[in-house]
Amino acid sequence: MEFPAILRDLAVVMAIATGVALLFSKLRLSVIPAFLVAGAIMGPTGAGLVAERGMVEALAEIGVALFLFTVGLEISVSSLGKMQRRVLWAGGAQVLVGFILSLSSTAIVLKVYADRMESDTSQGRISFGILLFQDMAAIPMMLLIPILHQWDTASASAVFLTLAKAAAGVTGLLLLARVLIPRLLKVVIRMNSREILAMTVLFVVIGTAYLSSRFGLSLGMGAFLAGMVISESEYVHEIAAQILPFRDVLNGVSYISVGMLLHLPFLFQNLTMVLVMVAAVALIKAVSAGWTIRALGYSWRVAVITGIGLVQIGEFSFLLLSQGYRESLVNSTQYQFLLAITILTMMATPFLMGAAPAIAKRWEKLVVRGREFPETDEEAAIRKVGLENHVIIAGYGMNGKNLARVLKATRLPYVVVDLNDVQVREGRAAGEPMFYGDVHRPEILERLGIGQARIMVLAISDPMATRRAVAIARRSNPGIFILVRTRLVADVDDLIALGANAVIPEEFETSVEIFARVLGEFHVPDHVSRSSSAGR
Repeated sequence: MEFPAILRDLAVVMAIATGVALLFSKLRLSVIPAFLVAGAIMGPTGAGLVAERGMVEALAEIGVALFLFTVGLEISVSSLGKMQRRVLWAGGAQVLVGFILSLSSTAIVLKVYADRMESDTSQGRISFGILLFQDMAAIPMMLLIPILHQWDTASASAVFLTLAKAAAGVTGLLLLARVLIPRLLKVVIRMNSREILAMTVLFVVIGTAYLSSRFGLSLGMGAFLAGMVISESEYVHEIAAQILPFRDVLNGVSYISVGMLLHLPFLFQNLTMVLVMVAAVALIKAVSAGWTIRALGYSWRVAVITGIGLVQIGEFSFLLLSQGYRESLVNSTQYQFLLAITILTMMATPFLMGAAPAIAKRWEKLVVRGREFPETDEEAAIRKVGLENHVIIAGYGMNGKNLARVLKATRLPYVVVDLNDVQVREGRAAGEPMFYGDVHRPEILERLGIGQARIMVLAISDPMATRRAVAIARRSNPGIFILVRTRLVADVDDLIALGANAVIPEEFETSVEIFARVLGEFHVPDHVSRSSSAGR
């Protein structure tokens, strides 16, 4: 293929990626499904705007590799040791679904949670842990694929030797995070040259990718490991600042290139079978993740929302699928079926995650019916004391703990409710009147004495649960004073309309703190600062 033709194909891909991103951003829709659809339409079996098959496959591998590098930047080696037992169980249950089907999309899931301001919620945290486990599980999967091709003829010693060689290579690459790479980057950073820094990072990416290929891994897996290596550096934020502005562009290119690999005539000819398989895969993954998360002590709401969020097949699955196709482990028909399922589950994920809270609410009404949070002996003892004219604190994070400390010091009655069982146990051990449960559940609020409470303070990270809790609390006790902490100023009017008496947005608090500090440096009197704050 001639070089001008390559430039033309790249220009077409970038132009369509830019146009689609602009259109869907205006419509406030996720751009990932749009990229996949655009890729399928413009590919060799669609409009043929990019007709060269080899060019398409090269774009797909390079795009996914560059994207996985940015994913690796956000996952440090040290974070692997912090994975809790519950994450290992939940992630392991997903991996048991199968090689390609088990891995979900880190990029899609975390982006949707970030866009919805739910990264710090229970479902956001457990999803991140499961996705981290799956990303690391992809490494031994990648190593096993060449062995599976010769499974019948390979001896046990040959299999063990291949795995040991690959494991040693991966371990050696990751050890660079502790030894060579930080020192190299430290020297480069001190030179204060953006060009040299960019070249060094590129060298690390290419070098790590090449070394990983020598141990049987793909280019994408090598780029992912390179990102993890650099993430251990204390200068990772400086490096990310130069690379991450291009992350969305790389994401768009990778998803478009994956979409271009889909054979549209095959999809239309087998549409019914593909849709049935998509539904089956989504159901199996949602159930396996949801039931495991529920068994670990999370509420049905968190289990349902998290399970729905993990129904898709992710980027690492595409790498495994491509390698399996090259190793003749799957034929062209199987490859197209799996590719179609991957693309369609990716496309459906943002919409399914948007509907997940409503699905969880319906599930609670039809199935749970008040049996989810049985009252414990500790909670019964607290309730028997007699809850009256007290404060209900929802959320035992930093704000909840500080408020509880102040109320205890002033001898004002209060109870605390949280959905994190670890925090509940810690609070009870510290002598706090702790309840476990979802604050937006009517039976939980009744157990907390909502009818006799004077104030309810909502300091939780889940926007949807906060809205429901405000509405239910207002209906249960029309005279209660409801104070809500939220992240965005834009949420204030909606929460007031639902029944909140006062809403404190973090954005406003931050801006007030900033100008108060600035005025303080100019020795402006406090009453002037307060009046300026009130004027806002």
